[in-house]
Amino acid sequence: MDLGLKEKIVLVTGGANGIGRGIVSDFLEEGSRVVIADWNEEDGIQTQVAFREKGYEVMFLQMNVRHLDEIKQAVETVIEHYGRIDVLVNDIGTHMYKSSLDFTVEEFDQLIQTDLRGHFLMTQQVVPHMKAQGGGAIVNIASVHALATRPHFSVYAAAKGGIVSMTRGLALEFAPAGIRVNTVLPGMSISKDFQKRLEVLSDKEREAALEKAAYNTPLGVVGEPKFIGYPVVFLASEKAAFMTGAIVPVDGGETIHLDW
Repeated sequence: MDLGLKEKIVLVTGGANGIGRGIVSDFLEEGSRVVIADWNEEDGIQTQVAFREKGYEVMFLQMNVRHLDEIKQAVETVIEHYGRIDVLVNDIGTHMYKSSLDFTVEEFDQLIQTDLRGHFLMTQQVVPHMKAQGGGAIVNIASVHALATRPHFSVYAAAKGGIVSMTRGLALEFAPAGIRVNTVLPGMSISKDFQKRLEVLSDKEREAALEKAAYNTPLGVVGEPKFIGYPVVFLASEKAAFMTGAIVPVDGGETIHLDW
């Protein structure tokens, strides 16, 4: 099925590894031209080289989403190079799990600035260009923790819940300009750090680790990055033209499962 994404210019933050890299891969398979914006230069360059060797058009830009000047420079670079941004995927985020009573002000600010404010600032810089070109699509990546969480995840859950509420507000605000804004909520999936832990295990240990990680997922598996990417690509495509403000869990059923 042609999703109408061939030759589209797609900007993916946090696309150097993990879920972000899976999202990048899925867009490239649809024929899109993808720009990766990520703070990790080593991973970003490696990802760019790996996809270019496969014949895909991909560009890497080093950018820290906590710094507005770097966001502006990244967006300006994409516009200078391609002249437009058709799709923005806000994936950059960080993790910090600890007792709420032990959080420092600095840690709280760092998490919120990265996971929530970063999505907002990227959107703020990209939307004027989308308005000028007649429309576009934005897909935010949050987490199932926006809907259901666990102890010691309160600040992380707050950031992800903020993305959900922000998505709805932005969808209303930008609908008249033909800009759709939706959010995907990934469940337990294979991150860069998780993948590194798996690589040093034996086949039997790896199988046990994956089974343990998927214990709360009705489908019984951990999500691969590409599986998270497929719904993201769909939401960015012409096939989702009547969807905006949608909140889509991609979690193997995790958020509908009661763990007694």
